[in-house]
Amino acid sequence: MNRRSTLAGVCLLTLALTACATPRAQHPSDAGVRGEALFPGGRYWRESRTDPAAMQVHVLELDLRRVRLELTAGDTSGGREHVAQTTSDYARRNGLAAAVNASYFTPFKGGSKGGEDYYPHAGDGADVSGAAIAFGQVVSPVEPDEDERVNAIVCIRAAAVTIRDGQDCGGPVDHAVSAGPRLLADGQARSFEAFGQAYGENRHPRTALGLDDDAPRAWLVVVDGRQAGYSEGASLAELIAIFRALGAEQAINLDGGGSSTLAARRDGEVVVLNSPIHTGVPGRERPSANHIGVRVRP
Repeated sequence: MNRRSTLAGVCLLTLALTACATPRAQHPSDAGVRGEALFPGGRYWRESRTDPAAMQVHVLELDLRRVRLELTAGDTSGGREHVAQTTSDYARRNGLAAAVNASYFTPFKGGSKGGEDYYPHAGDGADVSGAAIAFGQVVSPVEPDEDERVNAIVCIRAAAVTIRDGQDCGGPVDHAVSAGPRLLADGQARSFEAFGQAYGENRHPRTALGLDDDAPRAWLVVVDGRQAGYSEGASLAELIAIFRALGAEQAINLDGGGSSTLAARRDGEVVVLNSPIHTGVPGRERPSANHIGVRVRP
């Protein structure tokens, strides 16, 4: 599923995606530090590339000693596991520093271009595909046959974040979210042959999470797509290359397409940093079932 922004400039990149940082005020102590410090433990930048296709890559690098990750709490008031809301509304309502969309979800209807005939609208009930835990409570059970793409799980315990195959974290966790397919495991790229050749090669908007085995560091990556001349999206192989260039050894694909959204608090206000493409409209956010939130530690 799954604004167009005025460009400040274009940075030609190699396949390794050499950084083009979002413009910001410089300080002598910032020499060599990448991106814009949005909040303690969170730095954001946008990378632009033109080869082999137009691509806008949004990166939020997180120091897990200074922030913690959490999942959208369950809400059965709409008759399902969650009540749908946009990513920016989720971040705003919960006082978060940042958030991205997370799970695949049902029921879903994409709707006509620019129309209102989609499902779910904000406030409608929705279920996530695969296991999900929020604040120590099971929101969605293990569902191995719900969606073949859901083959891994993000497990969150205090400052420790891991990615495991399957939908079981192997013990108690604070938060967990199943998604997929898994992109990297111990630095090795995963194969997508089982999903068909086109599945891994086609470019789409993407949301994904990567982890650094050597430091308490994570990356939330959103790639804009379906916007000709601005950003075509990324294939799964291109997404793997992005994470390898960042230094990730572990990575997982989350829900993408019109759901792909990165929202963050900038100058006290929650703003959408990427250009989502819900119902074919650049800048329009899609309500989704759950999200990964970023909270600054006290």
